[in-house]
Amino acid sequence: MADDTTQALQALIKKVSTLTETVQTQQQTIEGIKKHNERLLDQVKDDKRAEQHPSGHPQETIADIAKIGMVPGDDGNWYMKGHAPNHTISRADARDRQKYLNAKQKADAAGATLRVVDDVPSEDSHRRGRGDIARTKTMTIKDEDAQVAYMRRDAMTDTAAYQRLRKAGFLVHQWAQPEDLPEHMQTKLALMEKANDAV
Repeated sequence: MADDTTQALQALIKKVSTLTETVQTQQQTIEGIKKHNERLLDQVKDDKRAEQHPSGHPQETIADIAKIGMVPGDDGNWYMKGHAPNHTISRADARDRQKYLNAKQKADAAGATLRVVDDVPSEDSHRRGRGDIARTKTMTIKDEDAQVAYMRRDAMTDTAAYQRLRKAGFLVHQWAQPEDLPEHMQTKLALMEKANDAV
């Protein structure tokens, strides 16, 4: 009887050893696949970076922006043709001494005056009256980097949407006309409207 038990235990130990070897082999295979996938993903990311314009936007986006008549400004923002300011710097960038000095040097070299522009519309622009509200399909535009959301004035009555934005950490400003928005947000609005029209 003891011999039967010993043989059964030895057979069980052998099966466990075989199973352990199989699991280890599978783990090595999975690790190899994981490393291969990581290399492929890195290659895809590198290819996408290579396709991008120096501004950091994909070439297709650059072409779309150019089609609606916009050109890049010296400050990295996009403007309607003929409206690009020559030398500007955002108020936030102007606080960074090195960025300000670099922008000032470029403006001086071009014989131009460096203008500091507001990143966010001033309070006055939000309270200047009840004028006409733009008829856009886009109600809310988010500036994720600055954590600011711009809601069209008539959409501000949607308290649930407002509260969701505040809960997500956004500072909420209202707008009535595209001109009420910062220049980079006007560009984003134009692209969003174009995308909405395409749908």
